[in-house]
Amino acid sequence: MVHINPSQSSLKQEFLQRHLRCPECHGVTLVSEGNKIHCKNCKQQFPVVQEKPVLIRNDNEVFSVSSYLSKNVEVNQRPLWFNVIPSPSVNINYRNNLTKFSDLLNKEIVNYVLVLGSGKQKQWLAEFFSEDRHLNLIYCDIDINANVDLFCDAHDIPFVEETFHGVITTAVLEHVLYPERVVNEIHRVLMDGGIIYSEIPFMQQVHEGAYDFTRYSLSGHRRLFNHFSELSSGLVAGPGTVLVWSIEHFALCFAWSQGSRGLLKALVRLIFFWLKYFDYIFQNNPQALDGASATYFVGSKKINEQTSDKVIVERYVGADQVRHV
Repeated sequence: MVHINPSQSSLKQEFLQRHLRCPECHGVTLVSEGNKIHCKNCKQQFPVVQEKPVLIRNDNEVFSVSSYLSKNVEVNQRPLWFNVIPSPSVNINYRNNLTKFSDLLNKEIVNYVLVLGSGKQKQWLAEFFSEDRHLNLIYCDIDINANVDLFCDAHDIPFVEETFHGVITTAVLEHVLYPERVVNEIHRVLMDGGIIYSEIPFMQQVHEGAYDFTRYSLSGHRRLFNHFSELSSGLVAGPGTVLVWSIEHFALCFAWSQGSRGLLKALVRLIFFWLKYFDYIFQNNPQALDGASATYFVGSKKINEQTSDKVIVERYVGADQVRHV
């Protein structure tokens, strides 16, 4: 029996025990042995840190399993005063899209939803979905500082096929090395008819430092999820947010130390944060979509269904109507 946090509901414990699989051999014969999880099939062992399984392949070059056992993990904490500084970004559709996401699921049954790359969203999402009794959220991330039910690599999601009714992944796919592989994993663990909600940045500067790799236009976002039937897509944040980020990163070129970086960020956000609210005015403007800071995609898994590249090109709704054929 896999060791699961006893503070979780018994329903969630039972669900995880039935559906977890070994990230190494994909076997389902995982058993708990003290503070480790053992795979009977391939004999690999995985640690349990603070009652959270670390189901990551032992050959992972970027996130070694041993690092989760270190007692000297460096936690990057911002100064308290930074918490009162306005955010440079807005998210126009997040709350509405999450409500629609919940409504798309069958309310007659308990729906299990994987929050992939959940970070520190657990408390917020739990409160947001507190009235949705038909949802049971499973939180996972590879960040040791994340508030999760288990640690895992999105390239090798440690669940058996067709486990979840829904997957939520926001501001995650830009941070993975192989986005197509991660989306294939999302497709694999979703049931037929399962719902995906994804947000990905388009025009944003580097964030998360070395763990930032990829950007997508809305057309690219759709192409990434071309094995899903599109239900809706559009703007998360627009040119107002892009402009604040751009001013901030221009100012950061004058920084002379880490401390001055924080001060310059705070100064720019205090002076220019109001620009982001233009996104609410421009949210239905095709020009704004072409200059989006981030976009969203809501889709449904349909077995053996694929949206053609021709259809993706035809669905472009921005302002630049150039044609090459």
